[in-house]
Amino acid sequence: MSKITVLDEDLINKIAAGEVIERPASVVKELIENSLDANSTKIIIEIKDSGKKLIKISDNGEGMSEDDAKKSILRHATSKISSLDDLFSIKTLGFRGEALASIAAVSQLSITTKQKEGVGGFNLVVEGGNVVSSGIIAAEQGTTIEVHNLFFNTPVRKKFLKTDTVELRHIIDVVTQYALANPEVYFKLIHENHSLINSPAVEDPRNNIAAIYGITIAKDLLEVRYGGNKKFNERDNELDKEQDHEQDYESSSINITGFVAKPHQARNDKNQQVIFVNGRWVKNNDITKAVYDAFHSLLFVNKHPIFVLNLELDPEKIDVNVHPQKYEIKIEQKEKVIKAVFTAVKETLENNNLIPIVDFDFEQQLTFGTPKKKDVPKPEVKYRFEKSQQSVFAVREESEQLKKEDGQLKDDEQFHEKSFVSEQSQTEEIPESVKLPPMKILGQIHKTFFVAETPGGVLFIDQHVVQERVLYEKFMNELMGKKVSTQTLLQEEIIDFTPVQRIVVEENKEILEKLGFKLEHFGENTFVLKTIPSLFGRLQSTELIHEMIDYFDNGKNERKTRLEEIQEEIITRMACRASVKAGDDMTLPEIQKLLAELSDCKLPYTCPHGRAILIKVDVNELEKKFKRK
Repeated sequence: MSKITVLDEDLINKIAAGEVIERPASVVKELIENSLDANSTKIIIEIKDSGKKLIKISDNGEGMSEDDAKKSILRHATSKISSLDDLFSIKTLGFRGEALASIAAVSQLSITTKQKEGVGGFNLVVEGGNVVSSGIIAAEQGTTIEVHNLFFNTPVRKKFLKTDTVELRHIIDVVTQYALANPEVYFKLIHENHSLINSPAVEDPRNNIAAIYGITIAKDLLEVRYGGNKKFNERDNELDKEQDHEQDYESSSINITGFVAKPHQARNDKNQQVIFVNGRWVKNNDITKAVYDAFHSLLFVNKHPIFVLNLELDPEKIDVNVHPQKYEIKIEQKEKVIKAVFTAVKETLENNNLIPIVDFDFEQQLTFGTPKKKDVPKPEVKYRFEKSQQSVFAVREESEQLKKEDGQLKDDEQFHEKSFVSEQSQTEEIPESVKLPPMKILGQIHKTFFVAETPGGVLFIDQHVVQERVLYEKFMNELMGKKVSTQTLLQEEIIDFTPVQRIVVEENKEILEKLGFKLEHFGENTFVLKTIPSLFGRLQSTELIHEMIDYFDNGKNERKTRLEEIQEEIITRMACRASVKAGDDMTLPEIQKLLAELSDCKLPYTCPHGRAILIKVDVNELEKKFKRK
C-alpha cells in the first residue's frame, strides 16, 4: 500500500504561507513592497495589537482591476514576471505571486482597490483562503488591504510569536527601512491610534533620514557616491584603452549612493545600518564587513557605524530568489561589489572633515525638509582668525645669590626661582592641511590637552591620542613597505618565559621579527632580546613582549584570519604605550612638531582605537553660554 499521498490545496497553502509569513512584520513587508511596485507616493500603515489583530495598509498607487484582484490571492499569480528570463533580471520588489495568497491562507483578508480610470472600486473578502464576498464599492484610487486576526486558523504558529514589544519593533524596522529607501514616498505608521513614524516625501534624502533617525545624526551624515565607470572614463591613456574598456564594462554596473555618519556618532548596536540593493532591503554580511573595514581604526571598541547605502547592480548579476522572504541575495561578482563598497566608504571618510563639533544647545532645531532659500547672504564673520604671532611663555629656572640692600651678596642664601619669560616665536600657526583646519596654538592645559584657535571656534586636542595616531600610521607604513627600522640594543635584555610561553614565542617568532623584535634562544626557556623597532624606542620592551605573548596565548587572535590583522593589533598596543601620556609637560615646539606630524596622517581624527583626537567648540555656542546672543 502506498504511503505517499497528495496534500490537499488548503494544507499546501498553509505550508507555503509558513515560509513567507513568519510574523506580522512579514505581512507589512510584503504589502509595502506591493504598494511600491504599484508606484505609490503615499503609504499609510495602521496596526492593532502589534499586528496580530489588524494590519491595514492603504496606498494611492495604480490599483487593480476586478479580474486582477480576484487573481491576486491565487498562488503564483503575478504581474511582475511572465517567463524564465524575467526571473533572472528582476526589477520589482515582488515577483513570486506568493504574498497575498499566503496572507489570505492564514488570516481574514479584505482588499479594496480602484484604478484611476475606473468608475468605482472593487472589494474582495477572503477568510482562510476562501472567498467570502466580493463586489463593487466606492473607493479612492489605490489599494487598501486589511489583514484581520493573523494566524487565526494556525494557532501553533501564533504561539511562536514573540512579545508584543518585539513584534512591534520588527514592524517599525520594516517601515523604517523602506521609508529610508524611498524618500520620495510619504510613509506613516500608526499603532493603536498613535503615530510612530511620520516620514514626509522629500527631495533630499538627508531630510528623510532626519525625520526617521533624528536631526543630530542627520547633521553628521557624509554623502557616499560611487559610480564605477567614472574613474575609468577619466583615463586618456591610449595604450590602456582596451583594458579600461573591459574594466569600465565591469564596474559601470555598480553604483552606490547613500550616507555614512561620522565615526563619533557610532552606536552600541547595529539598528541603524541599512543596505538596499536595487531598492530592496537586504541583509548581507559581506557588504556590512566592507563598511566596517572602511571605517577601520576610526571606530571605538565595540561601537558600530551608522550607514544607509543603496547599491544599484545589474539585475542579471544578482539572484533574489534564494530566501522565502527575499532578505538575502546572491551576487555574481561579489568581490567586485565588496571592493566598490569599501572604496566608496573609505574615500568618503578620507575626503571629509571628521572633527566632532560640541553642541551645547540640545533644543536646537534645524530646518530639515523645508524649501531651500535662494540668495541668502552669508553671515558676517564677527571673529576673524588672525595669523599673527603670539607670545610664548617658557619656564626658565634661575639660580643666583640675592643681593643685600647694601649691594653685598648673601653667601649663605640661595634659591631657585621659576620665572616666566616672554619670548617671540616665529609662528605658532599650524597651517591648514587637506584633513585639518588652520589652527593657532594657545598652549597646554592640565598637562593633557592642547588648546588652539581655529576659524569659527576653538579646538581641544588630546596629546596622547595625537601621538598614538602618528606612531600607528608611521609604523603601519613601514610594515606595509616591509621596511621596519630597527635598532640594536647596546645592552641586550634577557627575558625568561614559562615553558608554555616559550612555545608561543617560537610559534610567533616570524611575526615578532617583522615587527622589529629579534629574540634569540639563550637556553631552556630564556631568550635574549637583540633588536627593537626604532620608531617606538625602548618603551618597556620586556613588558610589551610579555603582553604580546599573552595576546597570542589566550586565543585572542582566533577570529583574526590574516597575519596583517594580528600585526596591526600589536602595533596599536605599541603605539599606545610609546605615546606621550596625560600629565606629561610639552613645550610649544614639541606641540607644533607633533601637530605637524598629525597633519600628514591619512586619518588624523581618531586614535587606532577610535577615540577622538580633536573636538571643536563653535564660537556661536560660546556666545550662547555667555549670553551674547
